[in-house]
Amino acid sequence: MKIVGFAEGARGDSPGIVSIPTILNSTAARGHSVVLLIGGRVIPGKESFVVPDSERALARKAGSGTFGIVCVKAWMHWRFCPAVLWRFSSLVRGADFVTLHSLYSFPVLAGYLLARFHRKPYGIWPHGVLAPFQRQISVRKKWIYNKLFADRILRNASVIFYSAEGEREEAAALGFRTPSVIVPDGFNADEFAGLPPRGRFRARFLDGYKGPLILFLARLAPKKGLDLLAKTMQRVLAERPDARLAIVGPPDPASFKKQVLQWVQENGIEPQTVLPGVAGPKMRLEAFADADVYVLPSHEENFGFSVFEAMACGVPVVVSETLNYAAEIARSGAGLALPRTPEAFSTAIVDLIDRPEIRREMGVCGRVFVRQYSLEETGAKVESTVECIVQRRSVPATLSPGGVVGAP
Repeated sequence: MKIVGFAEGARGDSPGIVSIPTILNSTAARGHSVVLLIGGRVIPGKESFVVPDSERALARKAGSGTFGIVCVKAWMHWRFCPAVLWRFSSLVRGADFVTLHSLYSFPVLAGYLLARFHRKPYGIWPHGVLAPFQRQISVRKKWIYNKLFADRILRNASVIFYSAEGEREEAAALGFRTPSVIVPDGFNADEFAGLPPRGRFRARFLDGYKGPLILFLARLAPKKGLDLLAKTMQRVLAERPDARLAIVGPPDPASFKKQVLQWVQENGIEPQTVLPGVAGPKMRLEAFADADVYVLPSHEENFGFSVFEAMACGVPVVVSETLNYAAEIARSGAGLALPRTPEAFSTAIVDLIDRPEIRREMGVCGRVFVRQYSLEETGAKVESTVECIVQRRSVPATLSPGGVVGAP
């Protein structure tokens, strides 16, 4: 099959949706030809996939198939790139299926328009934008865009790809009757199999400090619960004043860093907190190697790659019970899923600091747990779904726990 994807790229310090290239590459590896068109800069770390044009994308080997990313110059926050509409019209005309990633960007609208014009079936990955917390951001702008485009993009899709059952449940209130499947984003645990020697991150940012280190590593965004983290750390320090907190990641938007610093100062934890900023692949591994506990108190997470990275590195995790996969993480023994309160989080963190044997057990469980969500399995599920839609067959019930997706 030939599949064409549309997505926005990185913006400023925001890396974009990191899972998109790996999802499509794992699908291509099964013997298909896949091209991803990105409006703007390529997602950091995925530069090796980039080629100048769609012809070379269709020739770039990926397993048994081909996969390449073509970046198109884009403007403004919406990633406006009208050239996509005429430059890649023939590519979509020759495709079997179109994939749209996220919702509120011009590349997704362009992909939708081209799919409809050429009468091609398409599927959409919301990537968490339909979650209740996300729906409260830019409400007025989204209401207008929903009425003009987004509602019909979702309604006319052949399938919606959700990363977890929880994501589908969160979107149920919107009343869309579009068929859907559950396909986890997929994770390559092998990238985290070899950690650097312990101490490098601490030497660089904490003057070689050797006591308990609590790590937050993700985008600094409103949904991540950094206000709760600051309040939690205040309580932790009251019991363990030797603890330290590292808040690692890019602010998204850039202005949000001021808010994070304000929370840190208001809670009196500034002397015990470092904010190193953006972490490249090397620095991420060094941070995980030095961490004693990983914490993510988000309002919601679609898949939560940073949580999976921490578990793959053998770091025990403490997460909000509102996250997708939180219950699975808790059942696996890899971490704790808690109510979003400073009391619950601080009690758990202090307990883990004081019990290194439990941390080691959780680390072992985490490494086992993440292996269940391989990219190979993701590619197989995407392939099965798309083939059924193209061939007008019903998708297997195993991909749609809430009900079999019927033929379009």
